[in-house]
Amino acid sequence: MKSRLTIIFLASIFLSQAWAAPVSYGLNKDHTDVTFTINHAGLSMKHGSFSEVSGNLQLDTDHLEASSVQVTVAVNSINTSHVKRDQDLQSTQFLDAATFPTMHFVSRKVTAVDASKLDITGDLTLHGITRPLVLHATVNKIGKSPFGGVQTAGFTATGTLKRSDFGITTLAPLIGDDVSIVIDTEFAVPK
Repeated sequence: MKSRLTIIFLASIFLSQAWAAPVSYGLNKDHTDVTFTINHAGLSMKHGSFSEVSGNLQLDTDHLEASSVQVTVAVNSINTSHVKRDQDLQSTQFLDAATFPTMHFVSRKVTAVDASKLDITGDLTLHGITRPLVLHATVNKIGKSPFGGVQTAGFTATGTLKRSDFGITTLAPLIGDDVSIVIDTEFAVPK
């Protein structure tokens, strides 16, 4: 009798996990900012952003570790508030937007640090090279948006990459190698 109860208990756990499938969310580009910071000759930190972003999130609110995300950024949407610099950054000397029009992040593992903090380990493809990247994410809020009532998940994620890991070495070390990233984003369940 005891072994039969154990089997029933284990089966109920397995079935409850099997039924709790992640829900698909689409990235809301109107509420997403992808920004970066890099050292400029030791004199200042230069900031920039990318305006064309798309992606999706498979979110399991009961087991965040079972979630996954992928995001694509259009390289030619870079904006540093200086037209000539933006053109230089899109050129073959830096991002080579004509040859490599997008950068793409795909998660491989989500680790819960605590109730509202996640480490998202994945692969970033940039400038034709794929390297691992860890994003440290804060879950800002998951629930119905007060604007339209759509189920929405908001996150802030940070990370650092070395541009030399992606073959982008122009003006190094005058221009820094470390690039800090901040992503503020909302994903929503499609209507």
